[in-house]
Amino acid sequence: TFNWTVWAVAATGFFTDSYNLYATNVILPALAYVYWPNESSGHATAINCVTLAGSIVGQLSFGYLADKFGRQKLYGIELIIVIVSTLGIAQSSSGVDGSLSITSWLMAYRFFLGCGIGAEYPISSVITAEWAPRKSRARMLASVFIMQPIGQFVAALVGLFVLIGLDNSEGLRGSIDDAHTRHVMDSWWRYVTGVGTIPTVIALIFRLTIPESGRWTIDVQNDPARAAKVTESQYPLVEEDEEMQEMTDDNDSLNEDETLPEPFSRADIKQYFIKEGNWRYLAGTSLCWFLLDFAFYGLGLDNPRTLAKLWESAPQPIPEGGVPSWASDASEAEEGIYATIRGNAKRSLLTVSIGAICGCLLLIKLIDYVPRKKMLSWSFVWLALLLAGTGASFLNTFQTNLYGLTIALYVLCQFSFNLGANSLTFIIPAEIFPTRYRCTCHGIAAASGKLGSVIVQATIPAISFKGVKIRDPSSNGLGWLLIIFSVVMLLGCIPAWAWLPELQNMREGKSLKLPSKTLEELAEGVVRAGADGQDI
Repeated sequence: TFNWTVWAVAATGFFTDSYNLYATNVILPALAYVYWPNESSGHATAINCVTLAGSIVGQLSFGYLADKFGRQKLYGIELIIVIVSTLGIAQSSSGVDGSLSITSWLMAYRFFLGCGIGAEYPISSVITAEWAPRKSRARMLASVFIMQPIGQFVAALVGLFVLIGLDNSEGLRGSIDDAHTRHVMDSWWRYVTGVGTIPTVIALIFRLTIPESGRWTIDVQNDPARAAKVTESQYPLVEEDEEMQEMTDDNDSLNEDETLPEPFSRADIKQYFIKEGNWRYLAGTSLCWFLLDFAFYGLGLDNPRTLAKLWESAPQPIPEGGVPSWASDASEAEEGIYATIRGNAKRSLLTVSIGAICGCLLLIKLIDYVPRKKMLSWSFVWLALLLAGTGASFLNTFQTNLYGLTIALYVLCQFSFNLGANSLTFIIPAEIFPTRYRCTCHGIAAASGKLGSVIVQATIPAISFKGVKIRDPSSNGLGWLLIIFSVVMLLGCIPAWAWLPELQNMREGKSLKLPSKTLEELAEGVVRAGADGQDI
């Protein structure tokens, strides 16, 4: 049974985090136009790296705290952090005559925003995994993850609508560079940022209504009576679930006085991770996520110029003094900031968002019928081939009338990312770890991914091909970068195949037993499960 209430609680939080993370792709050109029009793109790199570093802190800290002290104590805190930091970003100022550094203010608030965004990864996955019936868990996790491309889609759409509204009232179209235009664009990026608080407040209302996880209550606190009461009254599961009944029958003989392991004790950590060999699962999920995000965020953040290059059909004359930092290409630099923001939104919606959303939708349909380990492994191989092909196509079609071929391949890349590795690296850690370590391990795996994204974001601006920076509008280095990312994707299939367990039988759609030992109970009387490796 698909629990829509649980989905709404988790999905609204994940949506708002995606919106706020990818809003930088929308607003950074306007910030550059207003505050540092003649400087390099170092400001954007610093802001993105600080945000991602904050995500690492949030994923590690909230993951551990949610396992140690309970999920309910953490519910909503990360969203409050997002609300406060988003409002801080929207009110950041350069002071009087530059008496303040707006870059420093933005970096400070974006770091705390990153903490809230990062915390949402383990929290959303745990809410879904521990309140969903086992048979629909993977599908519900995939349905939560689709909020990432939807949040990115909405951020671009909001930016476009606000731009059109300000153009109608203030007359932006055709303006090149004047005080009035800078004033309007300074308001524009604040509106786009501030809108991010609206879904966050909605998500917070949902989040504060959800009780403590029944699984955590029984597995860590050993309180089956309270777990049963909360689960039955708040989120009753389907009585007819055959797998739950089987688990009831299998575990009726358990000793009621059985002592549960003490989570995070040295003995339990050694037993679970070392003796049982589950460190391989943690290493496998972490390495897969690291390699995936190295390529995914290398293409996905600070990408207006990347997308603009894909759409170039002919060489463009570079204006005297070069292309300003806010412009995506030379032609839009001549037309002004309105054309730049509008062009960025169009390219993001058509080249990234549509393919990504379609990939997630197909995964929701397929995930219960395809073995997830094999799907993740082969998706890395497929992405390696596809990125290599896209890179080769770009090298041969850049600034020619055949550029449409590269765009089609790039859209297919975004579709494939979200049909496979990008979604599965989020889903699998929520399934394979026991309740007492689920949040911590998911946070570690997610933080490994964000570490990869920090490295690639800090590295790309320094990369040159034939003496030209890769982000220079005249450089074709994007093609070689795509080929490099294809090698990284090929490496991803190694830990996916070697260190991850198979999660289901493809024909029967049933979860297989894992070697971990966990004790959890599901609702309708509280079902005990996990004696020798039940996957709950």
